[in-house]
Amino acid sequence: MWRFLASRRLVVLGGCSVAIVVTIGATALMATSWYDAVQSDTFAKLSSPLVDELAKKLDISYVEAARVFVFKNTDHDMESDWYHAHAEDLPYVLEQLYKTAIGDVDSERPDLACGWRVKAMQSLLDAKEIKSDTIYLYNDTGSDPNQGSHVVIEADNPETGRLEVHDVDFNVKYLRRDGATASLHDLMTEDVPTSFDICDEKGCFSERVMKTTVAQNDYYKGVYYRDRDVFVLNRAKFDVDKTFIIHRIRGDEVMDVYDYFNYIYPDAPIVEF
Repeated sequence: MWRFLASRRLVVLGGCSVAIVVTIGATALMATSWYDAVQSDTFAKLSSPLVDELAKKLDISYVEAARVFVFKNTDHDMESDWYHAHAEDLPYVLEQLYKTAIGDVDSERPDLACGWRVKAMQSLLDAKEIKSDTIYLYNDTGSDPNQGSHVVIEADNPETGRLEVHDVDFNVKYLRRDGATASLHDLMTEDVPTSFDICDEKGCFSERVMKTTVAQNDYYKGVYYRDRDVFVLNRAKFDVDKTFIIHRIRGDEVMDVYDYFNYIYPDAPIVEF
């Protein structure tokens, strides 16, 4: 619907012929978007039985198996030619994810960043109609809140009846003292390195897990719910008095965390506690 707004403006400025051209272009974009969604859904559903098999093999939930599945069949690489050519093409990513998992000789193992790995995992959850949120994590330790940022997923796991945070890029989850997988609320209200066991599907505190930066630092200070457009800030964790120099086209500006998030997410309310 929104794509047709531009054509309405051009009807006034350029007349009927321009409107027809723009409307055709807008229709083509909508058709492409529809086709991409269908292709994404197709390959996610092809991978879904493989995730089921993995869950059964490892005796874990489908949600956790989806995290492991994406981690095992993709790589974190933001510098490769593949990443620059294909990472934003979700249908192609999901196609190659499926082909990599089944060992297709023509497969191209996807190179992805944390956010694109989350989108792949979210597609696998969507195939089972499992609700989830994309969560952007922001930090106060760098020269701006985006330095040291990260992306994870919070899923409404139907097998546990709980909201659970899963970090697909590092293939980890956090366990509470009662053994339950931590929610975003849990992680936002406690010191993460000292309050939770950090684990993968094999166990907790392994050498691989403990080498990860998320095992050594608390990333859960300020978070943005991408799918809800809400920013949540823990004032006890995030240094709200700290200022950052933000480089903009019109020149550098000094901002605190509130200025910064009003700048990058102008319509998102800030909920703090």
